[in-house]
Amino acid sequence: MAGQSLIYSNARVKAMENSLLTSEKITRMAYSDSLVDAVKILYESSYGGGMTLDNPYIYTELLKAEEKRVADFVREAMPDKSGLETLLTVNDYHNAKSYLKAKFEKDLDISLMLLPEGNIEPAVIEECIQKEDYSKLPENMATAIKDIESVSKEGSISPRYNDITLDKAMYKDILAACKKAKVKSVTKYWLANIDFINVSTLLRCKRIDADISFLKENLIAGGEINDYILEGLYKESFDIIAEKLKYTTIGEIIVVGVNEVKSGKALVEYEVLWDNYLLNIFKEERADVFSVAPIAGFYIAKKIEIKMVRMILTCLKNRANLQEIKARLRGFYA
Repeated sequence: MAGQSLIYSNARVKAMENSLLTSEKITRMAYSDSLVDAVKILYESSYGGGMTLDNPYIYTELLKAEEKRVADFVREAMPDKSGLETLLTVNDYHNAKSYLKAKFEKDLDISLMLLPEGNIEPAVIEECIQKEDYSKLPENMATAIKDIESVSKEGSISPRYNDITLDKAMYKDILAACKKAKVKSVTKYWLANIDFINVSTLLRCKRIDADISFLKENLIAGGEINDYILEGLYKESFDIIAEKLKYTTIGEIIVVGVNEVKSGKALVEYEVLWDNYLLNIFKEERADVFSVAPIAGFYIAKKIEIKMVRMILTCLKNRANLQEIKARLRGFYA
C-alpha cells in the first residue's frame, strides 16, 4: 500500500471526479469563438491545479500540469501490486522512447515529449540510457533498449523499430503485472487495448497493401484475438475480416473500423468507440469502494478528457472545421 487504504483512496476519487469536465463544458469549448475563450473554460475548472498562462497558445503546459496532477494521485493512492501500476507503466516506456530519441538525435529537445513520472523517475531512465547501465530498469525494458542499442550500432535505425520494440516489452510487463494482481477489470482493459491496437494495425496495413511481414513485425502478443488469427485474415477481403471478427468481444467496433477503412476513411469512429469501450470497463464498477476500479476509471477518464481537450484546442488553433471536432468527441465518465 502506498500509505493509504483503498477505501480512503476511493473516497478521494469521488471528490476528484468533480474535477472532470462535464459534457456542457466540453461542448462550450468546442463551440468557442477562439482558442483564448476555450482556455478560459479550463481556468474556470482549475485545470492544472489552478495554473494560468501568460500566453494561451502554449496550452500544452496546462495539459502537462493536469496530467502530472492525476499521475501523482494514482501513484500515491494505488495499493501495491494491484494492477494499477500498469497504468503508469505507459509513462515509463514513453519516456524511455523519448530519451532514446534524444540519444540518437543530437540537439533534440524532448522537454515537450516527456510524460509525468510513472513508476520510475524520468531522471533514472535518462541516466540508465546515457550510461548504458540498465540495472535499475525493469528486465523487459532493459532487454528492449539493449536490442535497440545493438541494432543502432550496426547502422541506421528507424523510429518505428524503436517504438514497436519498446511497445512489445511494455505489454510483456503489463500482462505479467496483471497476472500477479488478478484484477479482472484491469486485465480486461489491457487485453481489449491490445486487440484494438492489433486490429487497427491490420486495417492500416491492408490500406497501404503492406507485406504480411510488416504486419507480423507490428502485432503485439497477448490479446484475446490471437495474432495468428489476424495474420491468417490479412489476405482476405474486408467483408470476410468483418464477418470473422464480429463475434469477438469487441466485434461490433471492429466492424465499424473495417467499414471506415473500406470506404477510404480515417479510423475516427473506431477510435472514439475504442476509448468509450475502455472507459466503460471501469465505469461499471465505479461504485465499488473495495475495488481499484474507481481509481482506474478516474485516471482513464482524465486521460481521455485531456486527449479531447488537446484535440479541441489544436483544432481551434488551426481553425479546423467544427464537424471535425464533433466527430472526435468521446463519451463521459461523470
